[in-house]
Amino acid sequence: MSLATVKPLRIVFLGPRASFTEEAALKIFSDSGAVFTPLPSIREVFRTVENNDADYGVVALENSLEGSIGETIDLLANSNLRICGETEIRIKHNLIVKPGTSFNDIKLVISHPHALAQCRNFIESRLKNARVEPRPSTSDAVKEAVENSGVAAIGSELAAYVYGGEIIARGIEDHRDNYTRFIVIGRNALEKGVGMKTAIIFTLPHRPGALYSALEPFALRGLNLTKIESRPIKGKPWEYLFFMEFEGYERDERVSEAIEELKRRTTQIKLLGSYRKVP
Repeated sequence: MSLATVKPLRIVFLGPRASFTEEAALKIFSDSGAVFTPLPSIREVFRTVENNDADYGVVALENSLEGSIGETIDLLANSNLRICGETEIRIKHNLIVKPGTSFNDIKLVISHPHALAQCRNFIESRLKNARVEPRPSTSDAVKEAVENSGVAAIGSELAAYVYGGEIIARGIEDHRDNYTRFIVIGRNALEKGVGMKTAIIFTLPHRPGALYSALEPFALRGLNLTKIESRPIKGKPWEYLFFMEFEGYERDERVSEAIEELKRRTTQIKLLGSYRKVP
């Protein structure tokens, strides 16, 4: 096959441009000559990959301060796509303005609600006289701030670069240990990365000890669980599914035995794939 006939990977991610999700997508795929396209919602990312209009999608799974992204887990439960890889991004917030703007000029601070909450101490100490308003995303906020005088946005260094903003304060987040995990969704696991995790979703019979029984096969085989949480099942009030990740490859003997035993103890189980972390 000639190089001219090799099509670049098509990557979609939750936009807009210069979002933290784009940073994650670039971290994973920037060395592959991929074509990147922002989309307006997590649901649209899933739909585009499901329809084969993209090879992979990148969406957030959880934040170390705010917790899991429920919509991502819900869509995984109802999609035929698999988790193909993961990475994490340290969330570094910066104060970004139209070039030439000083602290004394700032009358309005805008950003995504999570970013505003994560920079509360900085806002209250350095910008206590400014109004604070939420925006749909940090990228939208940066674009707006750069286009208007007296407005400051909290966003990423990438957003400042893309939209031509000036960073007048860096690392303004209250907690430095602020990370977001992003997953790659698709059909084929990425070959790059380190380590190996497997993810599953399952439901249980409503009886005492059901969750204990479900976890026992993994404990007996020394498999380390790295994440487990419950999510409400849409349309079934007070019924829940469980999303679980653990170390190991789905075809390893210990892992496959644990999954087979789990199948006998659950009412439904879905294997979401085994995948590596791109450091």
